[in-house]
Amino acid sequence: MWTDDTPVTVLTGNERGSCKGRFWTYIGDEQHPYSVYDFTMSRRRDGPQSFLENYDGFLQADAYAGYDAIYLESKNDITEVACWAHARRKFFDALKNYPREAHQVLEWIQQLYDIEDRGSDLSAESRCELRQAEANPVLDRIDAYLAKLKPRLLPKSALSKAVTYARNQWNALRCYTTDGRLKSPARGSH
Repeated sequence: MWTDDTPVTVLTGNERGSCKGRFWTYIGDEQHPYSVYDFTMSRRRDGPQSFLENYDGFLQADAYAGYDAIYLESKNDITEVACWAHARRKFFDALKNYPREAHQVLEWIQQLYDIEDRGSDLSAESRCELRQAEANPVLDRIDAYLAKLKPRLLPKSALSKAVTYARNQWNALRCYTTDGRLKSPARGSH
């Protein structure tokens, strides 16, 4: 399942003004081809936690901290799959101050996109084999490079934030290579 939230302006009825609410989108897989929109008045985790109460399987989402407790409380019934589009965006934001380093990571992410383009028409099993053979070595290079970069960066720099985000989400960012049914770092995600 894939999920993300979008803030919306909510008119407050008889009261003057407005406030922020959230639409949470949940998109199923081929066996569950549904898109569901759930509305909450806040971004607290109780909305997704209630919606996902009986769910088990993969959940692809951004790094919203509210999901962390959901993953933990599921006792491994829900497996976190992170969104490469969110990680990529952070490296794109770092281009101005660290062009060489950010471009290197973005080039590797482009290689991941290219692998996914070639695997898009394959069966889930063949796509998984392709990812294992070709995406995992690219991911290994990214991982080593991020580890090498981290100690050299100013903590509040855009590149440091991008590296920290990716390293904190690393296992979840790599998870898509374990199952060919999972969505990948496809262009245009989120």
